[in-house]
Amino acid sequence: MALYTAACLVYNAPDSPAKSRIQGAVAHVMQPYFWQDWQLFGPTPGSNDDLIYLTVRMRTAGSDQVVQTSPVEIEQAIDRAPRAFPLNPTKLPGIPLAFDAAANRYARMVTDFKKLPAAQRKAAQADLDKQYVPEFQEIQRFLSARAATMYPGAYIVSVKAAFKTRPIIPFSERYVTPKPEEKSKGILETSWMDYVPGVAR
Repeated sequence: MALYTAACLVYNAPDSPAKSRIQGAVAHVMQPYFWQDWQLFGPTPGSNDDLIYLTVRMRTAGSDQVVQTSPVEIEQAIDRAPRAFPLNPTKLPGIPLAFDAAANRYARMVTDFKKLPAAQRKAAQADLDKQYVPEFQEIQRFLSARAATMYPGAYIVSVKAAFKTRPIIPFSERYVTPKPEEKSKGILETSWMDYVPGVAR
């Protein structure tokens, strides 16, 4: 109780040099309790795993040749991260949830474009992409930060991501023979985006 009382006092104190020195540790204690968490409302259990595969183009140290990495799944590591904080292993929102509303609107509109005459689709897609530039830039920054963390010391040129979904096997079916297959389904693949330097700092 003394720990949380002290953390609460510092968390709500006016900004000061002393607070700046310890605010990282205080936030680590306080934020899982005060950030909005939809788990509070007992949602319906999920039926799918969201997956994000990051691919990077980069030059390794001492080489001018650009190489492309194999796709690496990054969302599951984000989902597992709260378990590393046993005092309050609150589920933190992953990237699909962070972009969920915008991604769903974008996907619906892209689907609707298929009903348009072929001659109008390209212009409609261009207008939509222009409207969603802020969301694309945020994804670009996130992927850049993740790539810098995964490949320290490399000169990263560009990044792209493939978004997929995979059904969760119900507990009652996990031990049947033959074992059910977990097939992932592609949802969206971004184009190559230039690496944004400095975002991982």
